[in-house]
Amino acid sequence: MKGIRYDVKLFTLLMVICFIISLSSVSAADLNETNSTIKLDVEDVSILTVDEEIPDQPDLVVNDTIYIDSDNIDDYFTNGVLTSRFNDKTLIFNQNFENLGKLSIRANNVTIKGIGYDLKNTVFQVDARDVTLSDLYLELDSAFPENDGAAIEILSDNVYLNNVNINYIVPKNVEAYGIYAMSDPENPLRNLKIKNSLINFEGHNDDVNVYNCAVKLLDCKDSLVENNTFISALPLKDIIFGADGAELASDLVLTVGIEGCNNISFIGNHLFSEVNKRPENLYPSLDCMLISKSDNSLICNNSIFMTDFLTYPGIDNYLYGLDIYNLNNITVCHNNISIITTGGKLAAGTAYPIQITGPISEVNITENDLYSFSNGPNIGIYSQNFYGATSLSITKNRINVTGLAGTHEWALVAGIESQDTCSTILNNIIEVHSVGDVSIDDNIYGISYRQSTNGDHQYDIENNTVFSDGYYAVNLLSSVNSKVINNLLVSYNSKVNSGNGGFRYWDVNSHRGLEFYNNQIMRAFDYFALNNNNVDNGDRNDYSTPKNDKGIKNEIDGSKLPGDNKDKKYPFNPLIPGNSKDYGTNDQTQTGDDNKDDSSSDSEGGNSQQGSSSGNSTKDNVMSLKDYLINFINSNTEGGSVNTTSYNGQNANVQSNQSDATPSAEGAESAASQSKSSMSPDSSAAGESESVSKKAYEIDEKYEEKFIPSIFFIIPVLILLFIGVRRKKSNLD
Repeated sequence: MKGIRYDVKLFTLLMVICFIISLSSVSAADLNETNSTIKLDVEDVSILTVDEEIPDQPDLVVNDTIYIDSDNIDDYFTNGVLTSRFNDKTLIFNQNFENLGKLSIRANNVTIKGIGYDLKNTVFQVDARDVTLSDLYLELDSAFPENDGAAIEILSDNVYLNNVNINYIVPKNVEAYGIYAMSDPENPLRNLKIKNSLINFEGHNDDVNVYNCAVKLLDCKDSLVENNTFISALPLKDIIFGADGAELASDLVLTVGIEGCNNISFIGNHLFSEVNKRPENLYPSLDCMLISKSDNSLICNNSIFMTDFLTYPGIDNYLYGLDIYNLNNITVCHNNISIITTGGKLAAGTAYPIQITGPISEVNITENDLYSFSNGPNIGIYSQNFYGATSLSITKNRINVTGLAGTHEWALVAGIESQDTCSTILNNIIEVHSVGDVSIDDNIYGISYRQSTNGDHQYDIENNTVFSDGYYAVNLLSSVNSKVINNLLVSYNSKVNSGNGGFRYWDVNSHRGLEFYNNQIMRAFDYFALNNNNVDNGDRNDYSTPKNDKGIKNEIDGSKLPGDNKDKKYPFNPLIPGNSKDYGTNDQTQTGDDNKDDSSSDSEGGNSQQGSSSGNSTKDNVMSLKDYLINFINSNTEGGSVNTTSYNGQNANVQSNQSDATPSAEGAESAASQSKSSMSPDSSAAGESESVSKKAYEIDEKYEEKFIPSIFFIIPVLILLFIGVRRKKSNLD
């Protein structure tokens, strides 16, 4: 009986041990399953899906806002027309649309928005008051004669275009506009605003006389055009002059055309115009911006850039940055206008940043920066009274002009050519150059009246500075009650003599009541020396040669400097890589010792593979990826301890080689051979390129499989043990 008690106790103890082992195995398996799930979630989020809250789509009608899509657009634009039934609504295009054609807006106080969606070959006609078009992107490559050729046509008051983007590639030989606003002089449009918009317009009316304009405004009173960018590529075309000169209808190609727009403000815009074709024309011309019959106007803080690189030197072309006709009271200030062309020939062609044609009055052109380059006649500001009297003020501008000057009156290069009835020209800085050699009879001036027009001409020309290749700052054919005072010519021409004589007046009998004095000439060298080489900043600007009062000299006595004979001699140049097989060592005789020291240092630091060329590692010590995985599994499953990760049987935490000497070539070859030996078939590059997370997940799966079969081994053992104990007990009984 006593033995039986011991067997029962032993059986109970074994049961408890087996239960603990089973419980720990299941717990470890559950923990491992949890860890593998966490690793999988972190490294491969795409495997698991997380339910996200999807915001509700807006209703098609929210208060007074209507969302337009392909299912309901015909309900609002019935036959392409938004009727007055939708006054005071906001319509938002809620998807991309294509080939809608013309959409007419006849509902007042309506806002149309695009919110980032594209409208291809879709145009708008605004025929209602208080309409706003905002955040629209129109992409066009077709003709729209039903909309007068316009991407946006405006026919009513108080229309506001904001952040509208139009990209219009016009088909060949059709009429087209980016924005076209029009009315009539008796009943002009009012309060048109175009702001923060971009128009890219490419015209191709090469062979027909139809209009291609990025922006055309006709009879729009009190308008504002601000902070826009207008880009155009247009062909050169003839200007159609009438009996009273030119007007908006005269120009077939324009970036911006304005007429009959009193009180217009054109502020902070960027205009880019380039020539894309040169058809056969008598006077191939292009205006970037034209303004006509628009009184009380402001053109301020704009940038205008024009280029024509299709016209070769020796061929005439006619370019105008800002062309002003037939108006009263305009201010042109703080603009940057630049024209560059390869075209032009002697006495034919233009590249004028500003042109003014009368009748015109109260014109103020001030503080602009004007630049122009051509190979023909060239003028910064050209003003003439051929069609009517002109009165203007030109002050404080910076003008830089280069062209081809000659003796013919049309071969003129000038900063300002003023053929005006009354003109005030003060405090301008002008630079003029000729692309050819300059003689004393060539027409190159800072300020001039050189090409004769009818009538009297009165001038007040004072305090201007001219930098030039020429001989005169100011040239006047004739004048009445005029003053030419204190103008300075700074000449780069070595043949020009300093002194008075900067004013050329031709026949003195052509001038009545002329007052002129102190129009000086300075050579450029003297001018810059006077203004930039002030030594003592005194009143007299005297300069005296510095004296060497202390007897300082530039000689050094090196006879007492000791020489250093301890420099090591090298049988090779240590500064040239590859000059010796022992490149990188301090001394050729110490190469072996250095390597030996490096080897011992490496062995002390953990036998790192990055040591010297002694080659401590052998092929037998290289461990494949398979062996590494098995060791990793065993280290985490058998003893419960965590082993330090090792590569090639070495501790991964060893320090690198501490030697300052550069490893020798032999050491590099040894490292390369070790690297090649580690690339065995069992550890291919493809296997090593797997992410650590994926390896960890696979290891955990294998680890989990080890615990599940262990339960099935323990249960039969317990059953057999129980049967054996019962059988032994029965035998004893």
